[in-house]
Amino acid sequence: MCTDRPTPFITRRALLALSGAAALSACAPNADESASPSTPTETVPVPEPTRSAQSSPPSPEPTEEDDEAAEEEEDQRTSDPSWDPDSTYVLVNKRNPLEPPDHVPADLREVDVLQHYPGQRMRDEAAGALEELFAAAEEAGHRLAVTTAYRDYDHQFALYDSWYREHGQEWTDAVSARPGYSEHQTGLAVDILTEDSHPDELLESFGGMPEGRWAAENAHEFGFLIRYPEGAEDITGYRYEPWHLRYVGTETAASVFEEDVTLEEYWDQPPAPDYEYDYGEDPAAP
Repeated sequence: MCTDRPTPFITRRALLALSGAAALSACAPNADESASPSTPTETVPVPEPTRSAQSSPPSPEPTEEDDEAAEEEEDQRTSDPSWDPDSTYVLVNKRNPLEPPDHVPADLREVDVLQHYPGQRMRDEAAGALEELFAAAEEAGHRLAVTTAYRDYDHQFALYDSWYREHGQEWTDAVSARPGYSEHQTGLAVDILTEDSHPDELLESFGGMPEGRWAAENAHEFGFLIRYPEGAEDITGYRYEPWHLRYVGTETAASVFEEDVTLEEYWDQPPAPDYEYDYGEDPAAP
């Protein structure tokens, strides 16, 4: 799969800053309005521009300094996206399915934390990090529990297909990954709730609970990030999921958290708001 990098995206914080600047500009007094209405003005004829003057100047060729600046920006990232399903940095979204679609991680193990459904597994490094996260949460007075972690291709197919038949493609694509496109299949993703939550009720309200707020503010210290943040649906392709954590390692998670961006933006990758194919025509579908 092509790994060329597109133009970096403007983060949500930058957009807010730009909007504020535009508002201030709109409020500035117009030079014509400030002039005295009694002052006569003289109209000076302006010659018509020639064809050559109307033409836009050619775009300058990239210089060596431009290339060095781009390389320096890339070097500042703590990681780069991968399409290797065994990589901690594998990018999985609606435009990047796992290859092969039925990939199974080799180092899965059960996580030693409270679980709503026993037997939940993750890759070894991610499982250890989750255990540390849960221990820190409990020390801070928050009891968390895992709903689901690793889901294989068949599990994801059963989940997506049942919702697809009940609710249709548009609704299902907004809340569930198709088989072969799920981060859960990497063994690096996990859904968490409170100890006393109903395991089948993954609600946005978790983000406003003390446990959800603690996870959002501290998960990066253990290598996890909120993969589908609020207001980023047009980039990630999914609704806000405060319960869905993705393991990327402590350095990358901290950088993503500090920059307040999505994983696609941090890795300088295109948005993935939708699939290239309808479900029944998808090459990754069963």
